[in-house]
Amino acid sequence: MGVVFVLLPILLIFVIAGSVGYWYYRRVLREAKNYERGLKMVPLLIHLPPASDDITSEGRDARDINEETIAKAQILYNVLASTATKGFKSNFYGQRHIAFEIIADKGVVNYYTAVPVAMVSVVQQAVTSAYPNAHLEEVEEHNLFSKVGRLAGTIGGEMVLKDAFVQPIATYQESKSDSMRSILNSLANLTKEDGAGIQILIRPAKAKWTKQSLAAASKIKKDKGKKSGVASLNLKGVGEALWKPPEVEEVKPEDKQLSNLEQAKVDAIEEKTRYPGYEVLVRVVASSNTAARSQAILANITASFSLFDSPGRNGFKFVPAKVIDTFVTAFIFRFFPPEINSNILNSVELATIFHFPDQKNTPTSQLQRQASKQVDGPALIPDDGLLIGYNVFRGVKKPIRMSEGDRRRHAYIIGQTGTGKSIFLRNLALQDMVSGRGFAFIDPHGDVTDELLGMVPKERAEDIIYFAPGEMDFPVGLNLFEYEMKEQQDFLIQESINMLYKLYDPQRQGIIGPRYEHLFRNAALTVMAGPEGGTFVDIPKLFSDKAYVNQKLKYVTDQPVLDFWLKEMPGSERSNEFGEVKSWFVSKFGAFLNNQMMRNIIGQTKSGFNIREVMDDGKILLVNLSKGKTGELNAKLLGMIFVMKFYAAAMGRANIPEDQRRDFTVYVDEFQNFSTETFSDILSEARKYRLSLIVANQFVGQLSEEIRDAVFGNVGTVISSRTGANDADFLVKYFSPTFDTEDLTKMPNYSWAVQMLINGTPTQPFSMDSTPPMGDPNHKLMEAVKRLSAAKYGRPKAIVEKAIFDRLKTIEPPKPAFGQGLPPGGAQLPSGSQGQLSGGRQGVAPYQQSPATKPGSSSFLDDWLAKRKQTMATKPNLQSVRPPALQAQPQSPQPPRPMAVQPQPVAAPPVVPQGSAISPEVTLRGNGGGATPAPAPNQQDATIDINNAIAGSDIASGEIAIDRQGFIHHPKDEEEAET
Repeated sequence: MGVVFVLLPILLIFVIAGSVGYWYYRRVLREAKNYERGLKMVPLLIHLPPASDDITSEGRDARDINEETIAKAQILYNVLASTATKGFKSNFYGQRHIAFEIIADKGVVNYYTAVPVAMVSVVQQAVTSAYPNAHLEEVEEHNLFSKVGRLAGTIGGEMVLKDAFVQPIATYQESKSDSMRSILNSLANLTKEDGAGIQILIRPAKAKWTKQSLAAASKIKKDKGKKSGVASLNLKGVGEALWKPPEVEEVKPEDKQLSNLEQAKVDAIEEKTRYPGYEVLVRVVASSNTAARSQAILANITASFSLFDSPGRNGFKFVPAKVIDTFVTAFIFRFFPPEINSNILNSVELATIFHFPDQKNTPTSQLQRQASKQVDGPALIPDDGLLIGYNVFRGVKKPIRMSEGDRRRHAYIIGQTGTGKSIFLRNLALQDMVSGRGFAFIDPHGDVTDELLGMVPKERAEDIIYFAPGEMDFPVGLNLFEYEMKEQQDFLIQESINMLYKLYDPQRQGIIGPRYEHLFRNAALTVMAGPEGGTFVDIPKLFSDKAYVNQKLKYVTDQPVLDFWLKEMPGSERSNEFGEVKSWFVSKFGAFLNNQMMRNIIGQTKSGFNIREVMDDGKILLVNLSKGKTGELNAKLLGMIFVMKFYAAAMGRANIPEDQRRDFTVYVDEFQNFSTETFSDILSEARKYRLSLIVANQFVGQLSEEIRDAVFGNVGTVISSRTGANDADFLVKYFSPTFDTEDLTKMPNYSWAVQMLINGTPTQPFSMDSTPPMGDPNHKLMEAVKRLSAAKYGRPKAIVEKAIFDRLKTIEPPKPAFGQGLPPGGAQLPSGSQGQLSGGRQGVAPYQQSPATKPGSSSFLDDWLAKRKQTMATKPNLQSVRPPALQAQPQSPQPPRPMAVQPQPVAAPPVVPQGSAISPEVTLRGNGGGATPAPAPNQQDATIDINNAIAGSDIASGEIAIDRQGFIHHPKDEEEAET
C-alpha cells in the first residue's frame, strides 16, 4: 500500500510532464508545419468576372441587387468548408489555410488567392462554382512594398474582433449594402509609388465553436438581469459555459421574458452557428516613400472596416504590429499561427468582408476585371486542320482547328482596328504555306504579304507570285478583259461594270447608270474582238480616234455592236450634249490612263500569270495593294479584278470532276474595299469548286446590305473581336445568349468570340485566344523572292510601255492629193481619207464622223481657202481683226491642249504636190501638240473653226501646218514638240 502511495505521485508527475511535453512539442511542430505550408502556397491571380456577368438591375431595388451579388460568395465559403480534414494528423498539425488578398500596386488593384498545392483544383472549383465566369491564373508573387521607403515607409497590423467571436459582426443581410465599395474606395487614391494590401487568412474552425456559441447564448438567457450576463460575455465566460455546471436558480415570473435587445443578441448568436465557421486572421499593410504617406493610406483602410461594426454586438479594431520586419515576413509568407483561434467568422460574415464586387459598386477604374467572359469550347474538335486559336477555360487550354470541309463554308472575321485581325490572317496563311496548300492573300496594307515573303520555305520559293503595283520596274500584267472562252466575255464585262459602280457610284445614284453601261458594253466588246485582245485602257480611244474604231471593227461579228458604231454613234454625235456625254464617259478612265503604274499593269493584253493555273497548281499569290504606293482607287480596282478572276477560274472548274479540284483559299483583309456582287456569288456557289474565302474587315457598316446578307447567310464561321456598339447590337443575335453586347464591345485584343462549324454542325459560341505570331521574317529572303517573282512573271518597264504605245497608235492611211481638192462640208472623203478599212469585210462601212454642216452648203474651210488665194494675189495691208478692247492686251502663248487619252504618235508629213489648191506655204501635218505663239507685230490674228476645233494662228506669212483634226500650228512649234 505504501508503494502505491509512492508510485502514484511519480506517475502523476510523469503524466503531467508528458502532457506538457506533448503540448509543447506539438506547438513547435505545428509552427514549423505552418511555416512550411506558407512557403509552399501557390499564388493565383483572380480574374474577376466581366461587367456583363453582373446581375441585371433594371427595375429592381438596389438593396436586393447587393444582397444577391454578395450571396454568391457564400457558395464559395460553403464549398471551402468541405476541405476540413479529420484524424490524428489534422489534430496534431491543424487545418490547412487559404489566403484571399486585395492588393493595390503600381496604380492597379487586383484580387489574389494563395492555396496549398494540393488544394489548387479545389479552390478553382469553389471560385467557379460561385462565379462561373471568373478564372484563376498562377502567377509570380506580388511585391507591393516601396523600394524607396523600404521598412521605414511600411506600416501595418491586424484587424481583430472587439468582443468574443460568438457575437457576429454586421453583415450584408442586415445592411443591404456592399461594404466592399468602401474598402476599394480606400485604395482608389493610391499612386504608382504607393502599395497597400488586405490579407485574409482562413481555415475551417473546429466543431466546438458552435458549442461555445450556443453555450454563450444559453448563459445570456440564464444570466438575464445580472451584470455578469450579456455585458460580461467574453472568452473566459465562453470557456466556463462549456465545463461549469449551470447554476440552479429560481426564476422569478418577471424574469421569464428577455428584453428585445437581449433576445436580438441570442438570436444573432444562434443564427451565426447555422453557417460554417472559419478561424480568420486579417492583416492590413501600407507602404510608400514616406511613413507619413503610409500612415494616411493605412488610416483610410482601417476606417473602411468600421462598416462591419454592429452596435451592441461585435466589430473590428486595429492592432498595430510591434515589430514591423516580423510582421512583413508573416505577411509575405502568409503565416497563420495555430494559437490564433479567437477570431471566428462564419461564411456570411466572410462573404460580407471578401467578395467580388459588381461594376456599380466599383468606385475606381484601377480594379482589374475581365473585359469579356471565358466560355468553354466544343468538346469534339478535329485533330487535323487549320489551327485558328486556343480556347482557354478554367485553366484548361485546348486548340481549335478548322477542317477542310468546314473551311469550304468560308469564314468571316470582324474587329476594330488594332485587335489582331492581320496577325490572325497571317498565321493562317503561314500554315497553308508550310503545309503545301495553295492560297492567295490580298493585302491592302502590304505588311502581311511582305512578312510572308520573308518566311517562305525553301521548297516553296518557286510557287510564289508576288504582285505589287508599287514595284514599277517589272510590272506584272493583269488584263481585265482576258478570257479563255468567248462565253466569258459577258461575265467579264458585267463584272467590270460592277467595279465601276463600286468605284464611282456605290449608292447607285445614277452617276453610272444604264446609258454608261450601254456605252461601256459596246466598247468592251469592240476591243475584245481582235485576235490580240483588248484591255481596259483601250476603251477611251474608241471615243476619240475614229480610225482606231475602224481598225477594231474589222474583227467585230456581233451585229448589235456594228449597229452601235455605224448607226447609233453618228446620230448621237449630232446632239449638242454629245461632247459632255463623251467627257462624262471617258473621265472615269482618266485616273487609270494617266497613271503610268496602272497603265503598265492593266494595259498589257496578256496577264503575267493565269489564275486558273494558280489554283490548280497550288501556287501562292501574294497581292500587295498598299494604298501608300498604289493609291486607294487603284488598289480597289485591282483588288476587285482579282476577286472577279478567282470566281471566274473557280466556275471554270466545272469541266473537271469534283474530287480532282484542288482546294484553294483566298484571304482578303479589309475586303469591303473589293466587295462586289461577286463576293455574294463566291459565298453561295464556290464551295463545290473548292474555293474558300476567309475575309476580314472592321465593322458591318462598311458592307452593303446585299454583301452583308450574303456573308451572314452563307458563312459557316463567324469570328468577332472587339466591335463598336452598333455592330455589337447586330452581331449579338449570332452569339447570344453566351455573349451579350457588352462582351463584344469590351473584348481585349487578340481575343475572339467564335461561332463556327465543327464537321458541318454549328456549335455554341465560345471564347478563343489568337495563336502568338508565327515565324520571324527574313528580310534578305524577302528581297530575293521578290526578285525571283519579278523575273518570272514581270516584264521590263520599257518593253511594256512600247507594246502599249504601239498597240494604241493610229496607222495613218494615205492622204488624198491636194490637187483633188477637199470635198465640200458634209461630203464623204475618198476611200482612205477617213481611215476606210482596206481589205475589210464586205458590207461594213467605216465609222464616219457626222457632218458638221448641211449638204450642199459651203464649208468654212472652202471659204477660208478662197480668201487665202485672193489675199496672196492682192497683198493688202494686214490689220488685226481683234476688237479694240483686246488690241492693247499682250498675248501669252496658248497652253498645250490636254490629252484625254493616250497620245498619238506624230505621223510623217506627206509630200505636197505642186499646183495644189492650197498655197505651197501651207503644209498638212500630224498634230505635234505644239502651242501657237503670240503673233508678231503687224500680223493678222485669225480664229479658224474646223470640225469644231478652235485654234489661233498667223495666216498672213510664213509656213503653217494643219493637222488632220484641223488644228493650225507653226513649224517651230512642231519641231519643239517633236524634240
